[in-house]
Amino acid sequence: MKCCVAVTSLLLLLGGIEAGLIFALRAAKGRGLEWPLIVMAVLSACLLAAGVLRHYWDIYVHRTVRGISFIFVGIDAAGDLFSLVSVLFGSTIDVLGIIIYGTELTLWVGIFICGGVFNLRPWIKERSGQRDGNLQDPVSLHPMPSSTSVFRTASGSEVMGRRPWQSS
Repeated sequence: MKCCVAVTSLLLLLGGIEAGLIFALRAAKGRGLEWPLIVMAVLSACLLAAGVLRHYWDIYVHRTVRGISFIFVGIDAAGDLFSLVSVLFGSTIDVLGIIIYGTELTLWVGIFICGGVFNLRPWIKERSGQRDGNLQDPVSLHPMPSSTSVFRTASGSEVMGRRPWQSS
């Protein structure tokens, strides 16, 4: 119950802030002020970039790209690319739009490159080593009763020292 009250309160607060900003920005635009809209655009771009930059920190710390859907990254990068192209071929060139979409596209392409360096390249090397017969399979199979193949149970403790085909 406390969780529902907290979430509902937070949603109402954030919804009120958003509605207030919409009316305030419309009023500012009606008076011919452009800087509030530019500030909001820059702020949203900075927060989006900060969200992507946290992946770079994770990549730096762990030396691998983990927890990232490359399908999502591709879709998001494609959206940035198409938005950038639409800004470039628009009737007027919006420099701020080019900077915002270009920054996002660059950050997502960097994630792709890091995925290739830290994940794809070692995977290809491992696969080529297995194909050449240089690496052994890390799984070794031993004949055991099925009840003891995964977990050690009471039935497995008496047969662990002998093979099923050996008599006691």
